[in-house]
Amino acid sequence: MPELDRSEDHVVAVSWAPGFKNPAESFAREHQLSIINELPDWRGLCFDLGAGGWSLKDLSGEMQVPFSLNFESRYVAQGKDPLLNAMGNARTVLDMTAGWGSDAVHIALSGRKVVSAECNPVVYQLLVQARSRLGDIELAQRLNFVHLDAAGYGFPQTWGRQDGSEAEIDLVYLDPMFFEKQSKRAKSKKPMRLMQQLTEVPSEANEQRLFENALNIARKRVVVKRALKAPFISDIKPQGSIRSKLLRFDLYLP
Repeated sequence: MPELDRSEDHVVAVSWAPGFKNPAESFAREHQLSIINELPDWRGLCFDLGAGGWSLKDLSGEMQVPFSLNFESRYVAQGKDPLLNAMGNARTVLDMTAGWGSDAVHIALSGRKVVSAECNPVVYQLLVQARSRLGDIELAQRLNFVHLDAAGYGFPQTWGRQDGSEAEIDLVYLDPMFFEKQSKRAKSKKPMRLMQQLTEVPSEANEQRLFENALNIARKRVVVKRALKAPFISDIKPQGSIRSKLLRFDLYLP
């Protein structure tokens, strides 16, 4: 299945603490990532495996504390929540743009079953690790991640062959917002900065294919998260929108 159009697949090298060479090296070889021992002058992102699991380090010195993803369980008040209101009566949700998983966790906390797709192997590994550390067993059972390119030409067919993922999907959720350009004066928070370093801006063709794949899979609805004044995805007007002060959730019928 074709990957997103990128000038570089990854901008991260793999490293490990003593005793963790074999699994870290295996991960690097499987995903065709560089190994830091082979790059003595590397000063970029480092994906490191140690006793505490995987974490991202920035060897350029801009990020002083290693980043390791953790999910927080929070009470969800659905009546006042535009994202959950956009879900309608959907019980099964496919999140095709996982990112750091915050929206997927939020939706799963409402009692819905969520499967979230992520194509970047480093981001995916951190998502799976964060899920494994959840203290809420019921939440973990409703939340799953798959390593797939949701903008790939064969995604609908590939999705249908996934173990445990063949059930019908009521709703498909898209949030391509983290790819949007930041204001020169605005300094992104650390998770957002890392996402911008790890991923490239998708082409208009990739975004359109993502949307088409969503329409092919959703049984009831596709929800697209946008900035309040952002254009419609693929310039297609939705059947409705749910708005907050800064965001809107555009609703499409498949």
